[in-house]
Amino acid sequence: MRRFAVLLSFALACSTWAMDLILSVASVACNAPPASFLSPPAAAKNRLPESQVVRGQNDIRWAWLGSPTLRYPHAALGSPAHAGSLHVLVTNPSGDAREAVLHLPLLKVFEDRILRLVDLDGDGRDEIIVVQSDALQGSALVVLGLRNATKDKSSPLELVELARGPNTGSTFRWLNPVGVADFDGDGHLDVASVTTPHIGGVLTLHHYRPPQLVPYAKTMDISNHRMGALEQSLAVIVTPPGQRPTVIVPDMTHRALHALRWVAPGRWEEMQMPTPAQDRIARMEHIPEGACLLLDNASWWRATLRP
Repeated sequence: MRRFAVLLSFALACSTWAMDLILSVASVACNAPPASFLSPPAAAKNRLPESQVVRGQNDIRWAWLGSPTLRYPHAALGSPAHAGSLHVLVTNPSGDAREAVLHLPLLKVFEDRILRLVDLDGDGRDEIIVVQSDALQGSALVVLGLRNATKDKSSPLELVELARGPNTGSTFRWLNPVGVADFDGDGHLDVASVTTPHIGGVLTLHHYRPPQLVPYAKTMDISNHRMGALEQSLAVIVTPPGQRPTVIVPDMTHRALHALRWVAPGRWEEMQMPTPAQDRIARMEHIPEGACLLLDNASWWRATLRP
């Protein structure tokens, strides 16, 4: 009953938001400067095809997905091949680089192409947010990190699971992360994802409470991914000055945009109606004031939050 009430709050919340989401025609990629790319380490040459190698900011130099396998043939991301292992390059006290690896058991894979590295708890160490799928229980959002093998802080660092969210419940039921922000204003970073973005997507906010990711807010009619597409980033998080973080994300048709924020104690707030686009949304990039959109008709648009 409580879950139903949280979902229903999406439809019942009356917006008092003093901002609107404005769509305007933009030049290619909204004139954003091109991203700078660093050469990945040689150790990542055998990574999962079409997956990203990510640079860490704290205790992880690089992270990537490895051990391609067909043991979980769900092609949500365009290929039935997924990763059976996750690899990080770390720095030893001597300054030398060392690879740490986490191998999954037979019935599990990393059903993802992007590793999201962020210091979730402010301890100066990188956490990795990734989608892990189970052949019987479906997908779950998982947080991994480096920890010493023993209580001796001079012992080798190992890659271990720190927290886990609920599974989607059955085979080939996937979820796609959105990002990280302090959505409820308690001073701690939270993790957002969309459960089953292809069949009734539910935007879910999680508290990071090791060993769990604890869902505390949900709303429906959300999709940040197209079935079979490699692109996983159909959502952005924007924090207007003096306000809570806002999730800008397509509806289930990918032809309109929601702009949503969580307002304590326990309701969603958004514009009165989703903002329609001229065609289906194919790609979204974060810009400081909102999002840059590429539509199926090859036009570029700027989605801006304005007072």
